[in-house]
Amino acid sequence: MSQPERRVDFDSLNLLGKAVYVGGSAVRILANAIDNAIDRAVDVVVETEKAFKQGLDPNVEDAKILQETTQKKSRSKKSGPRTPSAGDSNKEQD
Repeated sequence: MSQPERRVDFDSLNLLGKAVYVGGSAVRILANAIDNAIDRAVDVVVETEKAFKQGLDPNVEDAKILQETTQKKSRSKKSGPRTPSAGDSNKEQD
């Protein structure tokens, strides 16, 4: 049994009633936004799965590596107390 929707005149509510009315409206808007976001996420998952299954065509070759390169990652040391290294022994000492 569903109850009929009740319309309330906002101007006739007291302060507590207005707070509950605005809070309920905010919750309803947030729930609708979450529901729409979930629907979009499900659509993306379904479309992705469909595209993946269509990509499993036996007539299509797998990707091939054309060229491999290596990149040196530079590690920058933070400034701090400097420790003398083996190359520093030739410098003048005071």
